Amino acid sequence: MVIDTYDIIDFENFPKPQSVEKDAKTRNASNIVNCYYPKVGKIQFKSDLFPHMHLMNMHWYTEDEVTLWDKVSSDNININFHLAGNLDTRFYGIQDELNMRPGRHNLIYSPEGGFVNRTQSKSSLEMFHLSLDKSFFLNAIGSDDAWSEEISGKLARGESFSGIAGTADITPAMLNLIREIKEADSRGPLRNLLVQSRILELLALQIGQFRVPVASSEIFRADEMEKLYQLKDFLDANFLRELTLSQLSRVCLLNEFKVKKGFKALFGLTVFGYLRKLRMEYAKKLLLDSALTVEEVSGRLGYEHAHHFSAAFKNFTGTSPSQFKSKITTYSLA
Repeated sequence: MVIDTYDIIDFENFPKPQSVEKDAKTRNASNIVNCYYPKVGKIQFKSDLFPHMHLMNMHWYTEDEVTLWDKVSSDNININFHLAGNLDTRFYGIQDELNMRPGRHNLIYSPEGGFVNRTQSKSSLEMFHLSLDKSFFLNAIGSDDAWSEEISGKLARGESFSGIAGTADITPAMLNLIREIKEADSRGPLRNLLVQSRILELLALQIGQFRVPVASSEIFRADEMEKLYQLKDFLDANFLRELTLSQLSRVCLLNEFKVKKGFKALFGLTVFGYLRKLRMEYAKKLLLDSALTVEEVSGRLGYEHAHHFSAAFKNFTGTSPSQFKSKITTYSLA
C-alpha cells in the first residue's frame, strides 16, 4: 500500500528534509527529536538550518514494509549520504530508480514533482541528508569542467537530474567529515562555522568524485571504516605498547593490507606514523614537567637508550629534547 507522507506526518513538528530558506537565520536542534507514526515506524532526527542549506541526520526504524509517496516538488539540490539500511527511491523526472545502500551517496534535483520511497519491514536506516539552495549550489560548482557545465545547463533549463547514474561510494575522507559534523557538540557561532565549513568540504569531495570517479580499489566499506575508527581508539589508549601490524590486524578484525591502506586513507597518517605522533606529543607533555630529565622521559616512552629517543624526537619536532626543555624553561622564567 502506498502512503501519502502528508497524511501521516505533521510537518509543523517534523522539519521537511528538502526545505531550505535562502535568508534563514541559523537554527540548531541541540537534542535528538523522536517521533512515532503507526504506519511508518519510529523516526529520530537532528536538524540544522543555515542560510542556503539544511542539514538533517535521520534515523528511521520500520515495523512493516513501507512505501511513502511525497507529491510536493522541491526546487533545491538534495544530497543523501546513506549510512545504514536499504532505501529504494524513484524521483519524478529521473528515469532510473535510486537504490541507496550503506556507504553510498548521490545528489538529486527533481523540480517536476515528488518521489516514492520503499523500505522493508524491521529495517534500521540512517540518512545524513543535505539540502542546498539551487542558486547557492550553482555558484559553488562553477562551469569549468564537463560535469559542472552539464549540470549548470540542466539547472538553467529546470531539468531533473542525478549527480551520476546510480550511486557512488562514501570515501573515508567523506565519512571523516560526516563524523566531525555529527560530533560537533559545542553551541553558538563557533559550532555553526565549523559545521558549515565541513558541509562545504563534504560537497567539494562529492563534486570532485562526480567529476573524476574514485577507483574501486580505494574504497572501503562503512563497516570496515568503523573498525578503523575502533583501531584508532585502541591506539589512543595503548600508544606506549610495542605493537606489530599483525597484532593491530587482530584488534580490528581487518587484514594487514586494509589496516595499512585504510588507516592512511582515513586519517592521513600510516598506523605507525600515528603511533609515533602520539608518543612524541606525550613526550612533549612530559618534558614540560621540569622535574623529569630527558633520560627519564626516554624511559617512560620505552626507549632503552636516551640517544635513540633524542633522535626520534628531533626528527619529529625539529629540535632535540634538551633544547625543547631549555626553551620551555627559559620562557617560563621570563
